[in-house]
Amino acid sequence: MPFAPTEATIEGQIITIPNSNTPDKTKFFLKAKKINGENVNGKTLVTLTGEDFSQYKIGNFYQLTGKLRAPFKASNPSQFDYGKYLRNFDTFTVFYSDNAQIIKSKLTFKWKFLQNLNNLRDKIVNVHAKYLKSPNLEILGGIVFGDDAVAPPDYIKASFVNSGLLHILAASGMNVAFIYGFWVFFLKRIRAPFKFTVLTGMGIIIIYTMMTGLGASVIRAALMLLLILTGKLIDRDAHSISLLAFVAFLMLLYNPMYINDVGFQLSFIVTFGLLIMTPFLMRGKNKFVNWVIGTVSIPIIAQLWVMPIQIFYFNNISLYSVFANIMSVPILSVISFGGFVSSLIATITPSFVCRCFDFVLNPMLTLLVNISDFWGKLPNAAIQTTHPSVFQIILYYAVLLLITALMDKNIRENYLKPIKPVSYTHLT
Repeated sequence: MPFAPTEATIEGQIITIPNSNTPDKTKFFLKAKKINGENVNGKTLVTLTGEDFSQYKIGNFYQLTGKLRAPFKASNPSQFDYGKYLRNFDTFTVFYSDNAQIIKSKLTFKWKFLQNLNNLRDKIVNVHAKYLKSPNLEILGGIVFGDDAVAPPDYIKASFVNSGLLHILAASGMNVAFIYGFWVFFLKRIRAPFKFTVLTGMGIIIIYTMMTGLGASVIRAALMLLLILTGKLIDRDAHSISLLAFVAFLMLLYNPMYINDVGFQLSFIVTFGLLIMTPFLMRGKNKFVNWVIGTVSIPIIAQLWVMPIQIFYFNNISLYSVFANIMSVPILSVISFGGFVSSLIATITPSFVCRCFDFVLNPMLTLLVNISDFWGKLPNAAIQTTHPSVFQIILYYAVLLLITALMDKNIRENYLKPIKPVSYTHLT
C-alpha cells in the first residue's frame, strides 16, 4: 500500500469484534474509508492503546490517529509470516493508535444486528464473570462464543498451544455437534415428537451460530447439520461428501476469501478425513463400544489430517495433542452444552440460575486447564518444524487417501485386486 509507512489519520468502520488479551490494548479490523483525507477502500488491523474499550463497537465509524505500518515478514523459512497471515484476510497493513473518536453515522440493518448480538454476548459474559474467575471465564467464553468473546491470558494460550488444545478456545463445528447431540438426547428421554425435536434443534443451532460470531468452522458445521435435518423432515438422505462439497461451494460463493482462511481449510479437511475414515472403525452394533472407539479414533484421525496444514502455517506440531484431546472430549461436550444453556438462561432469568450452572462447570473448566498443563509441560510437547512444500503436502494426503482406500473392503476387492499372471496354456 502506498500509504505505509506513515503517520496517518484514518476514518473507517470497525468490521470485527474488538478483542483484547491485555488490559491496555485491543485489536480489530477496520474498513478504511479515508486516509489523511484521501478516499480509499481497504482494510487494516488496528491495535488501539487505552483503558476503556467498552465504547468501541463493531459497526461503528471512528477517526483514528497513529502510525500505519506494513506487517513484519518472516526472515527465515521456519518463522511465522505475519504479513502472509494477514493477507488471508485481504489485509496488508497494521495501524497503531492511542486516539480514537467516534463518527456519528447511520448503521444498516446488518451492522445493527451484529452490534446488538455482540452487546448480548457481553451481557452474558458479564453474568458469568460474577461466578467464574480467570482463566475459567475466558475458556468458557471461548468454547461457547468463540475466541473473540473473551481473550484468554497469554499463559493459558501458550499452554493450550503446546498441548494441542488451542482449538478448544474457539467455538468450532465440534461444539455444534455436542449441543445438538445433547438436545436430542434430552428430548428423547421425555419422548418428544420427532419433528418437534428436529425443528427445535435447528432453531438452537441457528441461535448458537449467530452467538459465536459466525466463524468459518461453525458456519460449515451448522449448514451441514441444517441441510441434513431438512432432509430428514422431508424423508431424504444426503451423501456426506457431496454435502460437504456443496456447503464449501455455498460459503465460497458468499465470500471467496474463505479459501485463504486457515479455519476454513482446517474445518473442511478434518471433516473430510473423518467422513471417509470413521465408518470403517465404528461398524459394530454395540453403541457403547462404538462410542469408545469414536472417542479414541476421532482425535487421532483429526490429527492425521490437520498436521500438514498446521505445520505449513505455524511450523510446529503438538506431540501429545492426541492424548490431550482424548482426555478432553468428554469434558468438553458437557461444558459446550452446559455453557450454552446457562448463557441462554442468563438472558431471561435471574442470575442465580446461571450461578448453579457455573457451580457445576467451574471444576470441569479447572480440570480442562490441568489436562492442558500436564500435556503441554511434558518434554518436547511442541516441536518446531521446517516449512513443508506444497508438493510434500499433496504427497502426504495422497498416501493418506491410499491408506483409506485400502481400509475399504469394497474398494480393495473391486479396484485393487492383485493382477494375476496370464496362463499361456489358455492361449495355445
